[in-house]
Amino acid sequence: MKKVIALLLVAVLCCGMFAACGQTEAPAAPAEPAAPADPAAPAEPAAPAEPENDGKTYTLVVVNHDAATSMCEEYIETLFNMMAEESGGRLVFEYNPGGSLLGATETIDGVKDGMADIAWSCTSFFSKRFPISEFINLCANGITSARMATDVYQQMYEEIPELQAEFADWKIVGLHSCSYGPVSTVGKKIETADDFKGMQIRTAGTIAAQYLEALGATPVSIPTGEVYEGVSKGVFDGFTNDWHNIDCFKLFEPIDYCLDLPISYTSCVVLMNKDTYAGLPADLQAIIDKYCGNYAGDMAGYYWDSCNYWVADKMRENGVEVYKPSEELLAWATSPEITEPIHAWYINYLNELGLDGQAIYDKCMDIVAQNLEAHAGDWDAEFHYSDWTY
Repeated sequence: MKKVIALLLVAVLCCGMFAACGQTEAPAAPAEPAAPADPAAPAEPAAPAEPENDGKTYTLVVVNHDAATSMCEEYIETLFNMMAEESGGRLVFEYNPGGSLLGATETIDGVKDGMADIAWSCTSFFSKRFPISEFINLCANGITSARMATDVYQQMYEEIPELQAEFADWKIVGLHSCSYGPVSTVGKKIETADDFKGMQIRTAGTIAAQYLEALGATPVSIPTGEVYEGVSKGVFDGFTNDWHNIDCFKLFEPIDYCLDLPISYTSCVVLMNKDTYAGLPADLQAIIDKYCGNYAGDMAGYYWDSCNYWVADKMRENGVEVYKPSEELLAWATSPEITEPIHAWYINYLNELGLDGQAIYDKCMDIVAQNLEAHAGDWDAEFHYSDWTY
């Protein structure tokens, strides 16, 4: 009996094993390996997000200390009107020229503090706050045009972190340069080095004042708005206002001579309140960004260089003799004897502000050298700012 039971158990177990074997699926075929990615094939770009358009209108207040009739104000309004047009009227700019809202020395802090949204100004108005920017103002630094000065300034900003720090409180719309300031005089024509001696000449900024002293003249510091009356009444003998200011303040009227000697260029800025920019929707930020940087700077360089032609024509129409220095006078005025002490002062000036003056100066001079060839033909033909295209 036990044998029969054992045989039955064996039979049951065998049936179960055969049943289990019958239910087992054949192993799946191995998956085909994925083809390796082609490293030369460009990655599919992600679809750009559509910028937000909230349909609202944003009004931005723009300040400028130059007159409403100045080329500077025309530059500002032309630049921002392009943005307004591209926005379909959603960006509205209210212009306040002539210091009507903020004076010349109040503009950039007014923008930083929210009293205005955008300002155009010159860094030389703000002592020791933009020391690296003031390299643009350094006499005989190798810069030959406002367009070149603008390119140098923009490259300096890209490559010098300490210069970036000067503008940490604002959004930069543009960095550029004014035209240089020739030497305009009443009664006396400057033709030799000795002619500078004893002359009282109005100028702006420490660097330009030192340069005039090195030439033998006595610098006079008064606001541009007082130059016309001062030179008309014989309070001083002349001035070094740049070409666009000569037009803006009609300074071609009380003078007799204009020595086309490039004293120095002037670093200028268009700055925007950071919170104002951050509060705009993405599509309007994109429009502003399109015109910031190279566009705003290159446009300004072209505008201010054109002054050398059409302002000189206004001078001649008013009986002013506009003339170039002789080779001898130019060589003396730009010689190391005159310029090296001023460059050494600038390096020490940076040192006293806790910067590495020599390293920054060398870097700036290297950037000037890099831009010389590109601007060799800047004065090959006359032009007017209204011809600007990008």
